[in-house]
Amino acid sequence: MALLKFVSSLKRFVFILIVLIVLTLVSVYLFDQLIAEPIGLTLLLHQAGRILIVVAFGSIVIVVIRRSKHLLSKHVGVHAATIFQFFMILTTGIVMIFTFLHILQVSPSNLLIGGGIVTIVFGLVISTFVGNILAGTLVLMIHPFKVGDTIMVNNIPCKVEEITSLVTKVKNDFGGRIAIPNTAIMQGSVIVTSFSGHDVDVVSRLPYAKGDRIYTTYLNQEGVVTELTPFHTRILLDSGKEVTFLNTSVLTGNVAVARIHDKHKK
Repeated sequence: MALLKFVSSLKRFVFILIVLIVLTLVSVYLFDQLIAEPIGLTLLLHQAGRILIVVAFGSIVIVVIRRSKHLLSKHVGVHAATIFQFFMILTTGIVMIFTFLHILQVSPSNLLIGGGIVTIVFGLVISTFVGNILAGTLVLMIHPFKVGDTIMVNNIPCKVEEITSLVTKVKNDFGGRIAIPNTAIMQGSVIVTSFSGHDVDVVSRLPYAKGDRIYTTYLNQEGVVTELTPFHTRILLDSGKEVTFLNTSVLTGNVAVARIHDKHKK
């Protein structure tokens, strides 16, 4: 059933793309016949008009591709949908570049003659962009975290909110949102650590559980454990403040946390 839904969604997506491509060609033809030739536009204005049409429809295609991610994610998962989105946007960009070259009447022979210069300029312009896209793909394929997971970013607990072709967006416990370049993750400049949801060894060694009432020497207050993961504990203090401890800091004694037993409970 899931496969049939995916195929159906993919067919609709391809149909929309074909319609947009046809509309682009028709728009360029109408521009040539109804505007450029009757008015007698100069070559420069003629080319600029055609390029604007291609850019407009190309942008619409990219928006459609981005919107399709949510639909495809339901059938193939976020990772596969994001990788598919990366390559579709990259393909659209390449097609637009070659369309621009055709409009500007740049022949293949001229490209070959000036290939060295074009390669250098083109490489300088897109090297960082393509590098980030490839890094984003590798992050999705190699790192075992996904949107919604809680991870450690340089030893700071964060929750993954979005993974794009250029950055991984996370939210920390202070409410701050951070966009981490995927190249930084791949190069090790930013260390991201994820934990298996089944890793309960650390949790079992803690002297409290989720929902327990505790006392902590941090601020010398009592509170309730609202979240407990394999690597951090979140506590809502009676004062209304919410604090987060690394479980390792509790186990090593850097932060003292003790469970309060209710004497009225049997």
